[in-house]
Amino acid sequence: MFIFIDRMTVTGDVEEFERALAQISDHMARQPGFRSHQLYQSAGDPKVYVEIAHWQDAAAHRTATSSEGFRTPLQQVIKNATVDFSPYELRSSHGAGAVTPS
Repeated sequence: MFIFIDRMTVTGDVEEFERALAQISDHMARQPGFRSHQLYQSAGDPKVYVEIAHWQDAAAHRTATSSEGFRTPLQQVIKNATVDFSPYELRSSHGAGAVTPS
C-alpha cells in the first residue's frame, strides 16, 4: 500500500482550485492501482485542505501522476494554492476492537 497525503492552503481562486481538484480526483479514480481518496477541509481554517490517497504501490501512483489528465489540472491547483505533497508510510492503525501495530 502506498499512501500520499497533500496539505494545501488556498491562496487564489477557491472555485478554480476545487474544480481542478475534482478533475484530478476523477482522473485518478480511473487509474490502475487506485484504491481510495478522501478530501478534507479544515473546520478551523476553510482555506486549508488535506487529501489522502491510497494506491496499490508507488509505481501505480507514479504512472498516474505522469499523465496529462493529472498534470494539466495540477497546474491550476499550484496556481491557486501552496501545496505540500508527501508520501507517507502507515505506522499504526486503530479501529473499534482492533489495533494494528507497525
